[in-house]
Amino acid sequence: MYDKFYKKTTDERRAVLKADNRYLKALDYPLPQDIYEQMIENAVTTYEIPMGVALNFLINDKDYIIPMVTEEPSVIAAASNAAKIIRENGGFMAQVLERTMIGQIAFKNPKNHESMMAYIDEKERELANVGHNAYPSIVKRGGGVRSIRYEYKEHSDDAKFFIIYVSVDTQEAMGANIMNTMLEAMASYLQSKFQDEPLMSILSNLSTECLVEATCIIDPKTLKNPDVIAERILSASQLAEVDPYRATTHNKGIMNGIDAVVIATGNDWRAIEACSHAFASQSGSYQPLVRWSVDNDGMIVGHILMPMPIGAVGGSIGIHPKAQLAKEILKYESASELMEILACVGLAQNFAAIYALTTVGIQKGHMALQARSLAIQAGCPMDHLDQVVKQLTMIKPMNLESAKRIIESLTSK
Repeated sequence: MYDKFYKKTTDERRAVLKADNRYLKALDYPLPQDIYEQMIENAVTTYEIPMGVALNFLINDKDYIIPMVTEEPSVIAAASNAAKIIRENGGFMAQVLERTMIGQIAFKNPKNHESMMAYIDEKERELANVGHNAYPSIVKRGGGVRSIRYEYKEHSDDAKFFIIYVSVDTQEAMGANIMNTMLEAMASYLQSKFQDEPLMSILSNLSTECLVEATCIIDPKTLKNPDVIAERILSASQLAEVDPYRATTHNKGIMNGIDAVVIATGNDWRAIEACSHAFASQSGSYQPLVRWSVDNDGMIVGHILMPMPIGAVGGSIGIHPKAQLAKEILKYESASELMEILACVGLAQNFAAIYALTTVGIQKGHMALQARSLAIQAGCPMDHLDQVVKQLTMIKPMNLESAKRIIESLTSK
């Protein structure tokens, strides 16, 4: 796909995307002041981060171009290269396992929690309808409360909590506003009915009922060091399972790619981060979100399972021009499809990291991009940039002072 795309100029890349019906100039403009000053409090300006595209993604037999917003030089290249290898091995397969959000209504030291338990057991739908009446449009769209459960928990300081968990199908929205509106109405109803004041009612960002998985199968013969690479990738995965220091870096690499797409599409990357790391810790030890194995045929199998509470509508998605441009590039049709795409990006990003770590090392792939950043930081003229980068990657230490010396030697001639 898009042969030698990285060698083209920015204008040429836009032209390629436009020819493929993935780019609209009308959406490619800075966030206007009249919009950004309504998005946050005390707005003064915008902060620019580059948006690029990762190539070669074949997901469920469909081609995708992936918009990514990131300041880290190697993320897009790594994702594209990994996706190319996986594409040559048949691509990614992904599926959404479930997609409901969870909210909580919490009571501290309740007087009537047993009465509330009995009420929920007997008249769960009545309570659900209180929420539906607070946000009727979600029911009209086919969503709404799917289940209500409760737990009674005790803190070591003698604080007791009665917590009601409400699972809601938020349809195409991530659902924070929907959930909080419904939960507050339900909490108010319970307070009036049982004379117990709720401590709080709010969406939970631990979205254990909003899960997606993706897999890929790679023939070691398509990789470097085919005789040993499968065992090395397996060992790298096992290391992340037993060592939280490695697992943290393992998962950070996954989120490099996922966050970049979440930001591009106008979704809440902080919610995704919090949810992912909490999910990785549920067993009591911090675990990798991606695991690798070797099947009976000697094939390398990658698998990712994680929560993905994102939306296709709502928030900044409909008002940020670059989020709309990202949708034009990505061509996703639903929140579920976007969940699948994000899982595959995370899997690709992890493969890129582990493959590099178990072959040439992580630094080699970073060197040219790192050198380019140093050269620009040192004030390199654009017509000397390639020459400075080439020289900079050949010397040690590769740092800002070295870049300045090379620039000075070239420009003084």
